[in-house]
Amino acid sequence: MFSLAKIIVFYLCIGATSFLFGANTSHPFGLESGMIIYEISGEAQLTPDTNLSIKGKAKLRFKNWGEVKLEEESGEVLTTGAIRHKQRVKRFEKQTKDKIIFADYENEQLLERTKTVNTETNDADTMFLEQKGKENIAGFVCDVWEGVGIKKCIYKGLVLKLETEVSAVSYRKIARQAIFDINTSNKACAVPDYPLQAFGLFKNHSKTKNAYKSENFCKVLKEVVFDKNKNNIKYIVDKVNMQSKERKVFINRIGQDIYKKQKVLLPELLFEMKQTRQCLHTGEDPFSANECIENFSRMKDKLGTQEDDYIILWDDKRKNILLDKIEDEIMYLQSRLPCVNRAKNISDLSTCLK
Repeated sequence: MFSLAKIIVFYLCIGATSFLFGANTSHPFGLESGMIIYEISGEAQLTPDTNLSIKGKAKLRFKNWGEVKLEEESGEVLTTGAIRHKQRVKRFEKQTKDKIIFADYENEQLLERTKTVNTETNDADTMFLEQKGKENIAGFVCDVWEGVGIKKCIYKGLVLKLETEVSAVSYRKIARQAIFDINTSNKACAVPDYPLQAFGLFKNHSKTKNAYKSENFCKVLKEVVFDKNKNNIKYIVDKVNMQSKERKVFINRIGQDIYKKQKVLLPELLFEMKQTRQCLHTGEDPFSANECIENFSRMKDKLGTQEDDYIILWDDKRKNILLDKIEDEIMYLQSRLPCVNRAKNISDLSTCLK
C-alpha cells in the first residue's frame, strides 16, 4: 500500500486535490463541475554549466463535485549549456470515486488501479501549511497557504496556484482561465483509445517505468518540499549553498532521467555523425545530401540542438564546409565519451561535456 507521504506528493505534482471518503455529504470540491486551464513553468541551475527549464500547459475538467475529474498536461523540459537535452512531456489521468486511470503514451496503454480509501483525504493539499491570506487568481479569490518552499492558492478545494522553490529549483502551475458550473459531457471526460491494463499498485510495475520518467522533476521536488514541511526544516531562499552535498544529491535525483537518456543518446549521436560523414562524401546534389543528414538532424532534435540545416545549394565548397563541421563534432564527442561512460550522475556528465 502507498504511504501517506507518497500519495500526497503525487497529488501535489499534478496540482490536484485529494478525494474525501467517508461521509456521504462530503465532496472533493465545493463546485459541481468546471474546467481550469493552467500554465506551467519552472527552472533550475542543475550544475554550474547546465540549466533546466520547463514550459507547458495543463487542463483540469471535473463533474459530480469532483468525484469524476480528468487532468491533462503537455510541455517541454529543456536543458541548455554543457548538457543539451529536450524532452516532450504528455500526461493524462482520470479519477472516479474508486478508480484512477493513467495513460501510458509510450506503450499506448491505459493503467488502472483501485483507490486506497483509508489513505486519501481532503486535507492533503494543506497538510503542514499555514493560511496566509487571500489572492485573486484567474478572477477568483482563493485562500493562500504557505509552508517551507511552497505556496498554494485554493478555491473551494481546487488548487488555482502552486509555487514551489527549493535549493534554487522552482516550479509553478498557475490557473489562467477557470469556468465553473458548466455542462460536462461524458465525451469530455473520455480516455484515450488504448487497451486497459489493471494493476493493484501499477506505479512500480515494469511496464510503466517509462511512463513515469517525465514526472521525475516534479515528483522529486514535491517530495523534498513535503519532507521539509513535515520535519519543520527552515529554508532561506537567499542563502542557498549551490555546492552543498545536500543540494548535489537533490540535483542528481532531479536529473536522473536526463542523465540516463544522455548516456544512451550520446553514443548513438556519435554513430549517426560518422554515418552522415560517410554518406556526404558521395552526395552529389542537395537531395542526396539532405537524405544523408536526415537521421543526424533527428538525433540533434532529441538533444535539443536542432538547427535549420536543410540543404538548398550543394557544391564542393559547401560539402567541405559541412564535412569539416561534422568532423570537428565527431572529434569533440569522441574525446568526451570515455568520461561520459564513467559518469555516475548528471553532475559528472555536465563536467564531462563542459
